[in-house]
Amino acid sequence: MASAYWIDIKGSNKINEPVNIELCYGSMDEYGVRHRDTGKELQLAGDFQIRIFDAKGNEQELKLVLQKDSWLAVFTPKSEGQYRIIGINDKHPVVDRSASGGENILPIDYIAAVYKVGNFKTSDINPVQKLDLITISENGKVTVKAFLDGKASKSGTKLRVFNPENWEKELVLNKDGEAVFYPTMKGLYIIRQDWNEPVSGIYKNINYSSKRHRCNYYLLHQ
Repeated sequence: MASAYWIDIKGSNKINEPVNIELCYGSMDEYGVRHRDTGKELQLAGDFQIRIFDAKGNEQELKLVLQKDSWLAVFTPKSEGQYRIIGINDKHPVVDRSASGGENILPIDYIAAVYKVGNFKTSDINPVQKLDLITISENGKVTVKAFLDGKASKSGTKLRVFNPENWEKELVLNKDGEAVFYPTMKGLYIIRQDWNEPVSGIYKNINYSSKRHRCNYYLLHQ
């Protein structure tokens, strides 16, 4: 995986104690260590809109504040349950490949993650983004559910999973829009769903021939 966005979620998993969401941009070295960049791409990350949904579906928009090497959003959980962290950035500039004879693409990025507070019974989670991913972890197995426009993504759709050492594995969705994998080590797993929308247009005076929607789900396996 080349340079990319990721989020580090830091908290005690307790009620009324603040949770820090650090949105970062950077790359990983050959030893599996993530390095945060502080250049132009980090500035662009500030265009993400970050929201949380509590277990009852209540929504709260979070403000991103620029730090030295990340953007920080903070929330304080008021009850036990599963909090979904959701983000979208639809303000990226067009990826201009015209000089090399390639097609120009308008990228739209989505973020998905979960933060758990206390002991609770897991409830059903519904998609809330155009391109969305949901996971269920049990007995060492992770089931990934992929969605497009609120419906299960098509059978045969390929997902990519990057493990904490950045090794990549391909998952193929079944007829229910689901796939399974088994984490082999502790750390951050990034699950990615891409969808290319064949629609052309002009954004900030640059033509594009399609939109590339990308949802990254951040799963911290402990």
